[in-house]
Amino acid sequence: MVSSDRLAPGEQGQIQVTVRTDRKKGVIARTVQVRTNDPLNPLVILNLRAKVLDPFHGKNLDAGEMFRSPCRKCHVDRGRGRLGADLFRADCIMCHMRGKSAPPLASLRKLSRKRLQVVIEKGVPESVMPGFSWRVGGPLTDSQIRSLITYIKGR
Repeated sequence: MVSSDRLAPGEQGQIQVTVRTDRKKGVIARTVQVRTNDPLNPLVILNLRAKVLDPFHGKNLDAGEMFRSPCRKCHVDRGRGRLGADLFRADCIMCHMRGKSAPPLASLRKLSRKRLQVVIEKGVPESVMPGFSWRVGGPLTDSQIRSLITYIKGR
C-alpha cells in the first residue's frame, strides 16, 4: 500500500509491504516493483530482506512445555505407540540431528546404558531436554524407553 498515488518532484512517501511468513524461517528475500512517471527511472525495484524467527523454538520455554500443545504434535504425538528406531525417528531426531540443539546419535551411543536411561527418563537439568518417562509427566512407557536405549546403543 502506498501513502499517496501522486508525489510532486522531491516529495517523499511511504510504501507498506506485507510478507506472509507462515511455514518460513531464517532469512527471506522479496522484491517490490514501484512504477513511476519519472522518465529516467520508470521502474524502481526495492530489495527486501527479513529474518523470520521461529515462533515456537525462539522462546525460552520450560522443557516440559514440549508435552503440551502446540509442541506436542511434533515432539510427542508422532511417536505414540512406536518403539526403537521408529520412535527415535518420529520424536527424537528433530533435536538429535547433527547441528541441532542436542547431541547427535553418534554422541549418544558413547553414553552408558544407565546414563541414557537417566537422561531419557528424568531429562537434563538446565537444558531443553525434559524427562520423557510417564513417571515425571512425560509420554513414554518403560518399554519405549528400553527400546530407545537398545536402538541408540545399536544392540
